[in-house]
Amino acid sequence: MELKIKNNSNYMIILASFFLLVLSPNIPAAVVQPLVRIKDIAHLSGVRNNQLIGTGLVIGLDGTGDKTTITSEMVNNTMRNLGMKIPSDKLSTKNAAAVIITANFPPFTTPGDQIDVTVSTMGDASSLKGGVLLQTPLKGADGVVYAVAQGPLSIGGGELQAASNHRTVAKIPRGAIVENELPMKFVENQHVHYILNNKDFTTAHRIADLVNETWGLGSAKALNSAKVRIKIPYSYQNSPVEFVSQVDNLKVIVDQKARVVINERTGTVVFGGNVKISPVAIAHKQLIINVGNKLNKTGTPETLMSVDNGGTVEDLVNTLNLMGVGTRDLIAIIQEIKNSGALQAELEIL
Repeated sequence: MELKIKNNSNYMIILASFFLLVLSPNIPAAVVQPLVRIKDIAHLSGVRNNQLIGTGLVIGLDGTGDKTTITSEMVNNTMRNLGMKIPSDKLSTKNAAAVIITANFPPFTTPGDQIDVTVSTMGDASSLKGGVLLQTPLKGADGVVYAVAQGPLSIGGGELQAASNHRTVAKIPRGAIVENELPMKFVENQHVHYILNNKDFTTAHRIADLVNETWGLGSAKALNSAKVRIKIPYSYQNSPVEFVSQVDNLKVIVDQKARVVINERTGTVVFGGNVKISPVAIAHKQLIINVGNKLNKTGTPETLMSVDNGGTVEDLVNTLNLMGVGTRDLIAIIQEIKNSGALQAELEIL
């Protein structure tokens, strides 16, 4: 990769970059493909989180509660359930708020476990600071009560920070007690299915090959880019957890799509190791950038790097950094290379 600039004061830096990146193309970069555990790139089909929801009442607010009739009705119903009858005209809801309670129900959660809950106002309460949630059942999509929530609310931060926080949403760490277990079935006809977190045909094929090498041909099959079916060996059919543990810890080389991600707000550029740049020339401000080719004495292009090895975004970024090119200019150059069709990767701009 050759970069030229009209400012002669940078000549030595450019020359150093030229020798480093262009005149030594036969010295390959040490690209290490790490081995990754299957459990870190895939999960078992049937093992999943579920969501719980409920409506409840928060009390103990410092005059920041609701002024809606629904809260008055909820307070009245609560008092009636506790054996107390209070005339409606004697009720004041300025210290109470009607809320929606949500929670994430992890897999294999058992009765007696405690889970976090989030509490959000659904009326016109201005703050939940200092409030206490009264006992509230939390249901799943099937209408079954799986947990019961209660306790003091936290809106996070200290006294000064809390004033600037979003005060109509609060949390109760470990604020719900699990009452019912949700069955999780991960074995189906003596098979388990692994779902890749990042769908990729090559990675799925490698996982299947690795399992077949370990437990014999025909043990696994990649069904598509996302799912790998694995047969539980006869010796493990009475202990599928042990088998899954062994599969989880097998290590495979993960293939990844060539991609460059640019966050224009923070000026961050992230690029993968497979990103290549085809020969291209770019003029940007005072820079004239020529990637992959230079003109020989006859005026025809002469390749400095073979197209197979190609120039890389890493080479380009390193050289531009040595030249003191700013992040905004770097982002503009990468976008121009993509627009020209020379960036052999997916470009994602955030």
